[in-house]
Amino acid sequence: MLKIRMMELKKWCAYSHIANLISMLIHGKSLSGQTRVGRNIALLGLFCPFFWIALFSGVRGTTLMFHAAHSSLVFLIGAVIMIISLIKQERH
Repeated sequence: MLKIRMMELKKWCAYSHIANLISMLIHGKSLSGQTRVGRNIALLGLFCPFFWIALFSGVRGTTLMFHAAHSSLVFLIGAVIMIISLIKQERH
């Protein structure tokens, strides 16, 4: 039961999506799949629950800045992956 719950939580982790993308790149999977993974990573960065919980619970200072920087970094990684994949699709 706990293992099933952990697997359900895994889909909300940006790092598991990044690991899936690396696996897709190694195995030469389709570019549309890479675009979807990039989109998912960007959305997880944008809607990161750690940042929003910290913001709405009144956390201030370095803790909030840490969560904001981390969420922004994850969003940018996803956006870059998605843009690169879209550019590759246009070339083919």
